[in-house]
Amino acid sequence: MAHVFVTMPVGGAEDLVLSIIRHPTPEGRAEAVCIRDLGVAGAAAVQDGLPVTLLPLLKGKGKRFSPAAVWKLSRWLKRERFEMVHTQVYNAHVYGVLAAWLAGIPSIMHHQKTFNRERRRRWWTMRALSWLAARQVTLSEQTRGDVMQALGVSADKTAVLPNFVDGSVYTPPQDRAALRASLGLPVDAPLVGGIASLNSQKNHAATVRMMHGLLQRLPEARGLIFGEGPLRGELQAQIDSLGIAGRLTLAGNKRPVVPWLQALDVMLLPSTWEGQPLVILQALACGVPIVSSRIEGNTAVLGEDDPGMFDLGDDAGYTDRVHSILTDPSFRLSVVQHQQRIQAAQPTFVDFLRQLDCIYQKAVSEG
Repeated sequence: MAHVFVTMPVGGAEDLVLSIIRHPTPEGRAEAVCIRDLGVAGAAAVQDGLPVTLLPLLKGKGKRFSPAAVWKLSRWLKRERFEMVHTQVYNAHVYGVLAAWLAGIPSIMHHQKTFNRERRRRWWTMRALSWLAARQVTLSEQTRGDVMQALGVSADKTAVLPNFVDGSVYTPPQDRAALRASLGLPVDAPLVGGIASLNSQKNHAATVRMMHGLLQRLPEARGLIFGEGPLRGELQAQIDSLGIAGRLTLAGNKRPVVPWLQALDVMLLPSTWEGQPLVILQALACGVPIVSSRIEGNTAVLGEDDPGMFDLGDDAGYTDRVHSILTDPSFRLSVVQHQQRIQAAQPTFVDFLRQLDCIYQKAVSEG
């Protein structure tokens, strides 16, 4: 199995694939291949000894389509005797599905977003690719229906496969105070944080506003935002203008991110939309309480009745929930108990691999 990426930045799709290839199965090898550059996540995976290959077929950061790269990737797939291609994001769909078709092997298109959020100008490309792909995999039944309608794919060519996290990696901390000290973080301060790219979808501006309000009520609190992206300058200017620099920090990308997540008292996710956010599953596995926006992707995991949710645009509600988790033991307990029930119901790694293998086997047998 070749998991094709153009690059592997820090993100949910990348973490999912790295978890898959971290645990090889007897049925066959799994390998990630990057056709432009490794990216932050890919480079870290190589350092960890994971099977991630750089095949530099694309040059520079431009988005111009390269037929030559498709051809060369197809030749590499045949030479390395891969039996299938699995792709997770749009640009990888384009190169991976076309290359698999030229190589005469089946491909799987995995949709990590709620499909109605895909740019409409991409739908025609996705529709054409769907004719070549053996299977469409989605995170929920709702997205499955969206994909079937938008791409004209039949039900027997689709499958629902919820995300999972590697329980051998994401675990509750044994000693949070010692962990914080080792990371150079304040041991006793209430510590909240978000882990997401610095783009408009992730809505970090709401977290900046929330921290401004939280610090007026809980001055000893501290906040961290992990990630990089085009809005770094804008977010830093917002932090500076509110006078909370030094108490809310843009901490950049962290690999591995696990200890930084384990160090938090509250994990924040105020996104405007999501597919099935892997960071929520990671926080659940680490036993970190979550405050998140009430949107489709988040409620699909945590449920509509999660007490840690707030409505988009409700800055006061966002602040209140974070403040209550940090200062009200009974409210914190209600959030923790609800999210523990959600965590207990999550599919195991074995369950996930069994379902994934079934999808692969059907694709191969029909290919």
